[in-house]
Amino acid sequence: MFGISGAGYDMSTSIFSPDGRIFAAEYAKRAVEQGATSIGILTDSGIVLLAEKKLMPLQEPDSIEKIAKIDTHIGVATSGLMADARRLVQEARIKAQSYWLTYEEPIPCEALADHICDIKAQFTQRGGARPYGVAMIIGSVDSDGSPQLYVTDPVGTSWGFFAAVIGRGSSKAGEYLEKHYSRKMSLDEAILMAIRALRATGETDLVPENVEIAVIPVETREFRRLSIEEVADYLNKTQNQSEQQQQEREES
Repeated sequence: MFGISGAGYDMSTSIFSPDGRIFAAEYAKRAVEQGATSIGILTDSGIVLLAEKKLMPLQEPDSIEKIAKIDTHIGVATSGLMADARRLVQEARIKAQSYWLTYEEPIPCEALADHICDIKAQFTQRGGARPYGVAMIIGSVDSDGSPQLYVTDPVGTSWGFFAAVIGRGSSKAGEYLEKHYSRKMSLDEAILMAIRALRATGETDLVPENVEIAVIPVETREFRRLSIEEVADYLNKTQNQSEQQQQEREES
């Protein structure tokens, strides 16, 4: 009736195509695939969150926030539609506070991921609304001292990861992490590896203004966003190492 294309079946999330697809949900995933790259890494020392920021000419870098603090022990990195991300960050913060009031303990990472997925899934089950076009990497150090890392996709599915990449650089950055990841890394080593993984995408020149980094150490269980000076220092370290490795390859 509607032909072989998605026309007609992509008008509502309440309509399945003949081959069982929900086109609106797939469009939301496509929005994430075109978003800036975000990376999360779990080590025995804590959590590292890194996000690339897409800046327009004359745009104030601090006005873009790709990594958000949810509670003192938990943060998220996002990719996709930023308006959707801000809405879900607000929901996550409300859930974290209500969980504390109910149970008198900080919300576990998995519980927050499940709550965000419940919200996302609601927008794939009825007409009159579109799915959230955003994926989130949620990292925390829970009350038992264990670091946790979860990823939620636009349709309301979550998975636990040791290292994860979302956004347009997920393929190349993911390959780099698969080859070099070790859970025994220190936070400094994890930060440097995340930057190298982002460099591996080869999509943009990295400067302190377009890279955002946050850490959650196991020792303190405190979310901390790195200053622009700290980000610049880590970028310089990886740049110097890359140049040295290139020089060694040329000499050999």
